[in-house]
Amino acid sequence: MFYVRIPRYMATPPIKLRPVRILDGPFLSEGFKREDFLVVNNLKKPIYSSWLPVWWWIKRTFACTYCILIDSRRIGFIGLYNLKFRKSVEIGLFIFEENTRHLGYGSKVLNLLAQNLKKFSFVDEIIAKVRFDNRVALSFCEKNGFKELYIEDKIVTMSSNLVNRSRE
Repeated sequence: MFYVRIPRYMATPPIKLRPVRILDGPFLSEGFKREDFLVVNNLKKPIYSSWLPVWWWIKRTFACTYCILIDSRRIGFIGLYNLKFRKSVEIGLFIFEENTRHLGYGSKVLNLLAQNLKKFSFVDEIIAKVRFDNRVALSFCEKNGFKELYIEDKIVTMSSNLVNRSRE
């Protein structure tokens, strides 16, 4: 599999990405139950009520998953899915801690992952899918070099080309 070549651990102080562990299940489950997460993902209720099914769903859905840590404290999640060899990978990035949003951590995490994808993998582009009314996420994607491809069923599909992406 292609993602084996991506480093298991990535860091640029104070940010560290480490693989998701089963002990992260309760943290991720609580994050995915948050009202703001449900709203932006057009969900009325959490996917599952307990943490173990959430962890299992993450492991089945995402090919490569990381916990986002700031100074060794978990604040979010980033995962890769729908891998298309030598083409693209879709990304899910969630900062659960409200007090750590809008501080540039999401951009740093995205740039760290993009640099490693460019250096170690076989994909040329990152795809992000965002609800059309999620202005914060749309602005984040545009600020980080994503371009709109199309809109379908209230979902904006955006792309960032790794081949032409400059080091940031």
